[in-house]
Amino acid sequence: MSSEPPLAALPPAYPADLAHAWQPPGGPPLLIRPLRPDDLDREMRFISGLSQESLYQRLQYSAREVSSASAARLLELDYVDTLAIAAIAGPDDGGDIVGVSRYARIDGTDRAECAVVVADAWQGRGIGTELMRSLAGAARARGILALVGLSLAENKRIGDWARQFGFRAITEPNSGGMLQVTLDLNGLPS
Repeated sequence: MSSEPPLAALPPAYPADLAHAWQPPGGPPLLIRPLRPDDLDREMRFISGLSQESLYQRLQYSAREVSSASAARLLELDYVDTLAIAAIAGPDDGGDIVGVSRYARIDGTDRAECAVVVADAWQGRGIGTELMRSLAGAARARGILALVGLSLAENKRIGDWARQFGFRAITEPNSGGMLQVTLDLNGLPS
């Protein structure tokens, strides 16, 4: 895997220390690293490669495609209150995103909304767990004490995964079937 771009090319406050290689069981090594604005084409390919079911489960509504402007907004990161971490298969300068975890701090709180999505062909290999582990550690280091996510209650797979990871999961009353998951970051090992 090739290295990061020259430091001068990285966005301000880019947390290069979060980048690491990770080996999923039975698969090629992946680069886990924060996303950057120059990842736009890669992000667009990742999103367009998700199945309709994965898009629906992630976005909670049916979408056929995501605009370049919407994808660019996903890359507007300050690396403190907003952060996204990707798993990249292949070289950093040309590999494909196969999963992304992200958080956005809830204004004025020590909590952040979080999400994780893994490309359909890469699901079931522990990538979502590694991405969430990396995201949770980075969030805690930035003063975030809890990660909160919403999922469709019908998405049993993500509900089961969240519980195994350590999230508390409850079905929101009067929500039309939304599952809220909360991870207390104080309980994570350092």
